[in-house]
Amino acid sequence: MSNRFRRRSPKGEGGVALVIVMMTITLLTALVTSLALATVTETAIASNYRDAVETLYAAEAAVEFALQEIARVEDWSDLIGEPGQAAFVDSPLQDLVPGVAGASRVHVAVWLADRSPEPKDDAAPPRVISVVGEAFGPQGSRRAVEAIVEKADSSAVRVLAWRELP
Repeated sequence: MSNRFRRRSPKGEGGVALVIVMMTITLLTALVTSLALATVTETAIASNYRDAVETLYAAEAAVEFALQEIARVEDWSDLIGEPGQAAFVDSPLQDLVPGVAGASRVHVAVWLADRSPEPKDDAAPPRVISVVGEAFGPQGSRRAVEAIVEKADSSAVRVLAWRELP
């Protein structure tokens, strides 16, 4: 073959294809990187949400467990410490509920305090108490729930208020 049939590019256009390919590779790399970052971020958000919900449920479960236990107590004076102090129970969640499959990573605490509306009389047992359950979960999640309850009869309590604490 002779050189006269060989196609020659005009002067100055020899590297244009290389530049276009390099720009395309850079653009695709940026797209893949942003997609990977979005995926990692969404996974972290979902994990944090799951931990926060698990921690809230643990705080609620701790309060429910405490309510079942205090319903059996006749004199609530035994539950409340000295005036101005609160009784305190602290435990990993799986210790409160025997037979739970799998270990929970949540730690719970429950405080009890006298919330009777009348002035404190040392002879009279508390009629209304506050039960605060606080749960500490993985990744620093913390949730707290408060229930204000009164003695309904000898074996039950009546919930006057239930709220999540900030």
